[in-house]
Amino acid sequence: MKKNNGLRRIYQAWRMLDHFLGKDLPATRYLSQRDRILELFLSKKKNEITENNIQQVDRIKDISEKNLKQNYISKGIPVVIEEKAKNWKCVKQWSLNWLSENYSKDEVAIFDPLNSGNDTINYKVEKTTLKDVIESIKSGDTNKYSRFNRILYDHPELINDFDWKWLYKMRNKIASGKTFQVFIGGKGSQTSLHCATENNLFTQVYGEKHWYLYPPKNDIFLHPPITKSPYFYSKFNPENPDFNKFPAARFLTTFECVLRPGDILYNPPLWWHQVKNLTHSIGVGFRWFNPLNSIKASFVGTLMTLLSTNPPIWTATRHRTDFARIFKYMNTKSNLNG
Repeated sequence: MKKNNGLRRIYQAWRMLDHFLGKDLPATRYLSQRDRILELFLSKKKNEITENNIQQVDRIKDISEKNLKQNYISKGIPVVIEEKAKNWKCVKQWSLNWLSENYSKDEVAIFDPLNSGNDTINYKVEKTTLKDVIESIKSGDTNKYSRFNRILYDHPELINDFDWKWLYKMRNKIASGKTFQVFIGGKGSQTSLHCATENNLFTQVYGEKHWYLYPPKNDIFLHPPITKSPYFYSKFNPENPDFNKFPAARFLTTFECVLRPGDILYNPPLWWHQVKNLTHSIGVGFRWFNPLNSIKASFVGTLMTLLSTNPPIWTATRHRTDFARIFKYMNTKSNLNG
């Protein structure tokens, strides 16, 4: 175990060097060194058989705020709080029809950075309306998935449909950000495997959503590309695993859960997650950054985030409520370096 942890640290050191010193994006200056460490790691684990090791995320009801913070948030452990939001107005009222009837003219940016079918980020952004998104969802078009929708900022009165006072109280004493991000997608739409440094309390408002999750220590298994970004991704697909391309992934322990209307998932900092809508779905993430939580989860991931250049962390923080704008910056930066 100690030897494996040592190889993990060496792998992360080469990963950081590529993040800081690599030129083109994705940065591959030290890719051969990372590949070599991964081969050593695999040779030491070759007799272990853990493929298809799946665990369910903890599910709880009626937990106190103190216990939620002490047992899960402070320890960086994911948990589903069943039916916590079942009486919130958003869960009782929001639906695709309701959104279409009241906010159909809202402008929406559609982009799918990770599920582009190749090994590079897809930077295409389509501008449309919420009406068009909902009509496309009802027609079965999984491409019109509204990620990081700004409806709660364009219509701030809607934040009162959530128990925002409770959400705010769940933040740490030392924290940055109170960011709401809305996700509106059709059955079968998904977002590929990724992670970031923020804490996330994700409320399932409408429909059902399936999550795969992996702890930050599994970076070496997922072999993420180096993009100098504060948002990390992997092309490994836990729903259809390719163990030839990702041989170390067979040693992963996969955590999973299904969210139903009124459920809230605590997704800790730098936990890898892939999400799929099992039905037409509306979900809302509430995010904040706490440096102590993040460092405890992964010092390397936190350092790479704080010293990112694509975009710099101050740019990402300034526009954290408008991810499409951050995405536009990343596209410009990549075109300059590519």
